[in-house]
Amino acid sequence: MSRRRADVPAVAVSGPAVVAAAAMAAGFVLEVAMLAAFCAWGFQLAAPWNFVAGLGLPAAVIVLWGYFMAPKAARRLPWPLLPAATLAAFLLGAAALLAAGLPILAAAMAAVSLVYTATVMVLHRTRPAAAPLEPAAEAKDAVEPSGR
Repeated sequence: MSRRRADVPAVAVSGPAVVAAAAMAAGFVLEVAMLAAFCAWGFQLAAPWNFVAGLGLPAAVIVLWGYFMAPKAARRLPWPLLPAATLAAFLLGAAALLAAGLPILAAAMAAVSLVYTATVMVLHRTRPAAAPLEPAAEAKDAVEPSGR
């Protein structure tokens, strides 16, 4: 028995939307690479500090990132500081790779970090005012609580 596929309307995807999606994916990859870089550097230290730095530093970065830089953070940094802090964190990850003895990966991470930050800043500057990059806060306010 064969199944028929439902007719799905074609969605037109514009160039800026593709660039924004690619930038979001690159940002996620950079975040994971930054955490891996801090782990790599931490585990290069002498015992017992290798476990403290190898696990503690990435954990501290996760907490700080979630509190100040995550898209839904309660105390998210304002726009001019957000890309600067993000770039600084990514470059610290590149420095950790360099300190861990991985200069080629460090150079690649630094270069991708600079390109990512420049792309995010250009996208932020060229986006229409009516089309924010993040979900609108009004959307969650429009939903009424259940049971009323």
